[in-house]
Amino acid sequence: MAVPEQKVIFILGGGPRIGHAVAKKFLSQGYKVAIGRRNTEKTELDGVLPVYVDVTQPETIEEAFREVESKLGVPSTVVYNAAALTFPPDNDPFGVDPADFSRDLAINVDGAYAALHHATRLARRRNVSPLAFIATGNVTPFKAHPLAVTLGPGKSALAHLISLGTSAYDAKEFRFYFASQVTDDGGPVPYPEVSGEAHGEAYWRLVNGERAEWDVRFTAAPDSSPKFA
Repeated sequence: MAVPEQKVIFILGGGPRIGHAVAKKFLSQGYKVAIGRRNTEKTELDGVLPVYVDVTQPETIEEAFREVESKLGVPSTVVYNAAALTFPPDNDPFGVDPADFSRDLAINVDGAYAALHHATRLARRRNVSPLAFIATGNVTPFKAHPLAVTLGPGKSALAHLISLGTSAYDAKEFRFYFASQVTDDGGPVPYPEVSGEAHGEAYWRLVNGERAEWDVRFTAAPDSSPKFA
């Protein structure tokens, strides 16, 4: 009896909270895991392939997908977890320097588009389906916040791309999700209350087809288990 080939997940943006928690969850389910980030030495998880990525440089994203393919195989799940936020001075949203706005937008949007492009092209070329592409979201596209002047526009554009992917492609080939942890009343979650473990469990359930819509919102219970809104 043939042994099923291990599936591969590629996480772009491997922070110690969400990125590492997602990696641990998928490792526990038998996946091969790659994490892309600029400082690969900070990826201190056993069994994870660290891959150099600078999401402001699209060519490094293409090179990273090539490395993951050559060392682990073609990803059937891709998570875009990279994000940037510059707080405005004195709560003045338009006081952010334009150069800072452009830099954050490149991380929040340009890098995400490059990941979408290379993930779907590679999956199609190597006949891997369905590909699940999950973007770590928040509610700033739907509820503007004055402190999120660089993050909100980027997440709004990313939500548009995820929605576009859902409407343009057959779900048997590509599935797209914009996944956001929210408070019980649907609002933004304060950073200290962001649960990496809830993200990991929610993403695992998305990959296994629990939700069909692209705009996914979930709360985190005290035990860090997610509850879809």
